[in-house]
Order: sequence, then C-alpha cells, then structure tokens
Amino acid sequence: MRHTPSGTATFFGAMGRGKPPLLSDADADDVIARLRHALHTIECRELGTDAAKERFGQFADTNPGHVFVGVDPDDLLAQYPDHTELHRLLGAVRDRGSAVAVTLTAERA
Repeated sequence: MRHTPSGTATFFGAMGRGKPPLLSDADADDVIARLRHALHTIECRELGTDAAKERFGQFADTNPGHVFVGVDPDDLLAQYPDHTELHRLLGAVRDRGSAVAVTLTAERA
C-alpha cells in the first residue's frame, strides 16, 4: 500500500490487499473476477460502513483510501470485443467507481 496526500491508496494488483497482479496471459475470467471484487468495494462504499457490515458481515470492504484497479479498459475492450459481461463490468466500475474513490488504471509495470 502506498500513501497519498489525501490518505492511503490500494491497488488490486501488486500492491493491493494481497492480490497478485494480473499475469500477461490473464484471460477474461481473471479480469471479470477482479472487476467483481471492485464492484463489491464500490457497493460497500455506496452503502456506507454500517450498512455494508450489516449486509456483508465479515466480508464488507470498509477499508478507507483510494482503490486503483489495475486493468487497461481500452486494451480489454479491444481484446474482447464481443464479451458482454466484461464490457458491462468495465462500464459499471468506470461509471460508479469514481464517486467512491475506485478507479480503473492501466497495469503498472
């Protein structure tokens, strides 16, 4: 985890909550799992801490700080042009995430 002027930042990837980075040969299912995790974080933040803990119990993601999801949306959209679920999840994370400090970002080397 790295610290930013406004708090902490978490990466789903090499720096995030024990998650390994996506491998270069990651398939759509790997990316979908990562995006579902990001949506869970978004939902918990939208609900607020108390409601998230009530709904998800020990699985509520109530960690503070900015979350960066290490995927390259443009590359994925080009690589999987007909994958409806992947496109839907990318759009959902992109549309809802910025309001609760969850951001898609190209994989860091």
